[in-house]
Amino acid sequence: MEFDDAKEQPDYEKEALARYYEAHDVVWDLKQRLEYLAKGLLAVREQTAESDMEAHRLNQSLAFGEDSLGLSDGKNLPEINGEFTIDVTGLFQDLEKHNLGVQDLYTLVDDMTQRYNNEIDLIDPADEYQEHWPVHGRYFGIFDDVYPRYEELSVNIVSLDDEEQLFLEIYGELSDMYQRNLDFAKEVFESYRRLIELVDPMYKRASIAMAAMQRKTRGLNN
Repeated sequence: MEFDDAKEQPDYEKEALARYYEAHDVVWDLKQRLEYLAKGLLAVREQTAESDMEAHRLNQSLAFGEDSLGLSDGKNLPEINGEFTIDVTGLFQDLEKHNLGVQDLYTLVDDMTQRYNNEIDLIDPADEYQEHWPVHGRYFGIFDDVYPRYEELSVNIVSLDDEEQLFLEIYGELSDMYQRNLDFAKEVFESYRRLIELVDPMYKRASIAMAAMQRKTRGLNN
């Protein structure tokens, strides 16, 4: 913004500019939070997709492992073309590694969930109409009462208008990003929920199969 140093700033101009600078800080903080949330959500999606793909492979191998240990009737085994062998000990090691990876993923999901919930909690109930959500309405229309008194201002009215329009443009981009992040978060959390639904029973089956293998090993050594 450009200022006429020969003019003394009226108090109302000082107050409006102070609120405008505060609005910049608020929007900048929002930008930082959204970028962090977006980055974390992308990491969750990628790790969830990798864990899901590996879980389906392990689930199939576990079915053959259970059959080799006499824990199933073999009727529901996946169809495999050609010869197939399985290293049961290696399978259990892979399952344990997968479990640890899902636990690490939970830590990231928990962090992103808290950040997502915090964004919702930051909505100010005093902003009755939430017209400019997620930024409070008090940071908009700051200069509506200032522009008509342009002859009294120390700030150049054209530079002030240009600055405010740029602010609104950037805010509009962040507002769209905000909504995309919330929608993306729901999608990511749902994919993680489906992953947990898949792996929880698989880990329980693996625990039973591991105990059966240990009993079988002890029996062979006796």
